[in-house]
Order: sequence, then structure tokens, then C-alpha cells
Amino acid sequence: MDQTHFGNRISRLRQNNNMTQEQLAARIGVTPQALSRWERGQSLPDLSLLTEVCRILAISADELLDISIKNPPGQSQNPDRRHEVVWSRLRNCLEPLELIFGEKLVPIFMNDAYMQKIIEQREKLAAEGILMPVVRVRDKLELETDEFQIVSYRRKLYFERLTSVDEYTCDYICGCLGKAVQDNYAHILNQELVKELTDNLQIKYPVLVSGAVPGRISYGLLTDVLKHLIREGHSIAYLEKVIEILDRVLRRCPETPEEELVRIVSRKMKEQEEQEEQ
Repeated sequence: MDQTHFGNRISRLRQNNNMTQEQLAARIGVTPQALSRWERGQSLPDLSLLTEVCRILAISADELLDISIKNPPGQSQNPDRRHEVVWSRLRNCLEPLELIFGEKLVPIFMNDAYMQKIIEQREKLAAEGILMPVVRVRDKLELETDEFQIVSYRRKLYFERLTSVDEYTCDYICGCLGKAVQDNYAHILNQELVKELTDNLQIKYPVLVSGAVPGRISYGLLTDVLKHLIREGHSIAYLEKVIEILDRVLRRCPETPEEELVRIVSRKMKEQEEQEEQ
């Protein structure tokens, strides 16, 4: 097996399935560094992992290993696999967060150093109650060679053409990523992220969360309320307080309209923030 060809094939299939190295590695059960070495043709996966790799990438072992087997006359490609490819592409056609860059910036993302920078941004935002989604990192030849973009659900949150590239460029780009997430979190936030936030909050407040979410308070309702608070400039670091207010109102009046719930929570949060400033 040619390691270089195999690495190129893995990389192409991963990108066709709209997955980052971090996402694919997590699903296979290896480190992103190991996957990166496969894609660079520096090593090969253990044979015991091939079945899982094929399943995740929706490809046969023959195709993954470039083993040519001719179909009998009149027999076309396996329709089940083709259907899986279609559904996979539909699942991944819209990404909550992407970092896209031109050809000149590719070397910055050829090793794993950038991942640590993204993790640092995620930790920084977490202190403000913001959970950054998994970032899909990819190059795009259609961009200017020195351009990078930060995109969410195909909406361009930020873009810039760099005048120079040096050892600090990665830090700068990842800093822009964190700022873009912070400034546009109402657009990025979705129900999956809200579920992760509440699951984490349940560790500290098990009675509050398990008694309210997603029973009286659906993930959809909680997402809409949080988006409104963010647009008004409120911090969602007080997520437990938001859940407590919503739960209290809905226990008394389950039919309270969403617009009224938003107004009540917004007023209570404003009062909370004013008290803390005194």
C-alpha cells in the first residue's frame, strides 16, 4: 500500500464528509496527531481500525485501499453506499463554525499547533458562558492566497487579507476566531450547544436542571431565550438563573407565550446585573 496515496485518499474522504481532523479522529478513537500522520503519508492505521474508518467515511475497504475489483456486467456501485454518501453530505452541508483559508496560509495548519490555540480560545470563551462549537478547519483555493474567513452556516462572520505571515499569524487568526464567536454567538448558538451547556450545568445543579429541562423548558425555547438575551447584551454565564426563572414562571402558568417569557427573563437578568454593579 502506498502511504502517500492512502494519506491523500483519507484526507479527501474526510473533507468530502465535511469533517475536521479532530472530529474524524474522535470518531475513530485515535489522536488528531495520529490521523494527521496518516494524511501526510508518514504512517498507516492499524488493520483493526480499518472497519471503523470505512464505516465512518461510508466507503468500502476495497475503495479505501485502492483495490480494483470489477463489478459484473450491468452491476453498478452499491446503492446503499451511494445513499449513505448523500445523507452524509446533507447532514454536513451547514456547519456552525468554519475557519477557511487560502493557499498561502495552509502551512500554518499543517501541524497540530493551531489546535492548541483553538482550545485556548474555547477555554477563554467558556469563562463567559460561551461554548464554542467544533471548528471545521479547511483550505479553499477560490480564496485569495493570503485571505482567511470565519464562517457560520455559510454566513461570513469575519474575513481578512493578511499583509504578512510570520510565527504569530496562527495566534492572530485564532484570536480573530474567538472574537468572531463572541460577537456573533446569537447566530452560532443552536439547540445542540444548548443541550451540551445544560448537560454540563446539571453536574453542579442536578435538581434544577433535571427537573426543568427538557421537561417544562424545551431546548428550542431555551435557545430562543438565550439568543434574545445575547442580542440585548446580557451574559449567558447565568444560565442556571435563566432556567430557574423560566421554570418558576412555567410552573405557575404553563401557557405563558414565548414573547412574555423573554420579557420576564430579560427584566430579571437586567435587575441581577444592576445589583452586581452596586
